[in-house]
Amino acid sequence: MRLSMPLLVLFFFCGCQNSTLVLRSADCSKTCNGCCDAVGTCLPGTSNEACGARGDVCGACGANEVCGEPRLCLAVAPIEPSTMPDAGPVVPPELPQPPDAGVTSSTPCPPDGWCLDGLDALAAPLTRAHLRAVWARTASDVWVVGDQGTVLHFDGARWSAVQTGLSDDLFGVWASSAQDVWAVGGSGDPTQPIGVVVHFDGTSWTVRQRNLRRVDAVWGSASTDVWFAGVAGSMHHFDGTTFSDVTTGTTKDIVDLAGSGARVWAVGASGLILSFDGTAWTEVPPSMPNGLTSALAFGPSQAWVAGGNGAFATWNGTAWSTAALGQEITVMGLWGTRPDAVWAVGPSGEVRFFDGLSSVVKVTPTQNFLRDVHGSDDTHVWAVGFNGTVLSYRP
Repeated sequence: MRLSMPLLVLFFFCGCQNSTLVLRSADCSKTCNGCCDAVGTCLPGTSNEACGARGDVCGACGANEVCGEPRLCLAVAPIEPSTMPDAGPVVPPELPQPPDAGVTSSTPCPPDGWCLDGLDALAAPLTRAHLRAVWARTASDVWVVGDQGTVLHFDGARWSAVQTGLSDDLFGVWASSAQDVWAVGGSGDPTQPIGVVVHFDGTSWTVRQRNLRRVDAVWGSASTDVWFAGVAGSMHHFDGTTFSDVTTGTTKDIVDLAGSGARVWAVGASGLILSFDGTAWTEVPPSMPNGLTSALAFGPSQAWVAGGNGAFATWNGTAWSTAALGQEITVMGLWGTRPDAVWAVGPSGEVRFFDGLSSVVKVTPTQNFLRDVHGSDDTHVWAVGFNGTVLSYRP
């Protein structure tokens, strides 16, 4: 099946070659002209986390430093305490939600509707940590996770930084209710058992599993059907009572999960696509050489997957079809309610919307790397990324 030109246009992010995605730092270092982050993204030297020689694994600059040229950490004015990670809920209950102020743009909420969000009372980000995933269960129950155990929550009126007691980097989040929220991650050498699975029951966060391979993705159809996946093809399932290890038949890293009903998809390194049909996981064609970062299921017979180096494919209920989108294209997150209403995010603050006929570049008030996007409905959508970036869509 040939993909239409409008569909191809959706993913044409005009980023530079240094933003090319591969899924692990070991592979990234072979081609990267900057340095490689924890999930294998090549970051240019102007990035806040890209200080080091060509091919290095990134080391973030200090709290009072930024990355300058030629990839040196440069001192800046100290960050106010209110902008430090895990500062706690800093918006006093008696104050209204602060306006989007204090940003570099003269129009902090651009006409395209994407605005800075996740701010404190001084209109500064609640955290400077890199944010990796967002899950909007409803318009008044939105969860965001990121590095160093960072968890943010939006209750429909204001954002707060949630104290979890964790220091682990968190890469995925999913919720079935206000009393059933899961987050996953792990810090350190991914070849070691560093993975963590944590759960929020509406009152407190609890570590449910440790000593796993790093867990990069979580998705479920219900509180009694939750999947966890990560490094080296590791997969686990929770049935509401018991955790169990599940065989996938692959040793490729899994970085995202999506599904509809009994049908679940997993994507990852080297173009990996896995299908769960309600009984077992199997690797399915096509086999693409480039890594996949995102899976989006519209139903049991319709799904999209995308990633770096132009990797993209669609499922029509019978077979997968691929498209060659060009080496400069990087898609880090996909979300939509149907194929004619899809949001895609990527490097340099890129946000695009596909309406089924064409794609439109949306103006955003950031140039930061965007890592994920999710919404509760067509008019309540959030995107998150590096340096504590949270964007919300307000049409």
